[in-house]
Amino acid sequence: MRHGFKAQSERSAASARAALGLRPDAPLDPRLYATHLNVTVLDFSTLALTKQAQRQLTVNDPDSWSAMTIQVNGKFAIVINPVHAPTRQRSDLMHELAHIELRHTPARVEVSQSGLLLLSDYSDDQEQEADWLGAALLVPRDALVKLRVARKTPAEIAAHFGVSESLCQWRIHMTGVDTQLRRARR
Repeated sequence: MRHGFKAQSERSAASARAALGLRPDAPLDPRLYATHLNVTVLDFSTLALTKQAQRQLTVNDPDSWSAMTIQVNGKFAIVINPVHAPTRQRSDLMHELAHIELRHTPARVEVSQSGLLLLSDYSDDQEQEADWLGAALLVPRDALVKLRVARKTPAEIAAHFGVSESLCQWRIHMTGVDTQLRRARR
């Protein structure tokens, strides 16, 4: 990850909340953020897929994909796997929005039979950046500090932000919030 990217991500998370009129520690709805970025979130059930294709993607092999970004005439749309948990869907949507916001260019691009541009295979660095920015947008560091000072558990914080407890734990660990608070208590 490029130098200073993590701090930039935290500033972007704060700016996103301010632009949407949210408090710094308020949950950020990824669908609202998509609208703010002029990105359409498509409902999987409205896609013109055969029953066989729908079954393959949602029953036979639902873990083969999480979300997909489509670009048509310079406009972005995202499809999210409807069988994943709502917390996973929120995280996957924010991850895809992070790629768009960061103007990442996929290493490989595919075009569907109908001519839609399907973006895929970002570089490892771009995936890490999208992971970090997406998570910062969902669970900002400053809010983590505030909530941990208030003695909120990771489960309570996760519920507050509508994310999985594992994502919350990852943010606590990766941002060093608990370490910072332990040192401050000494």
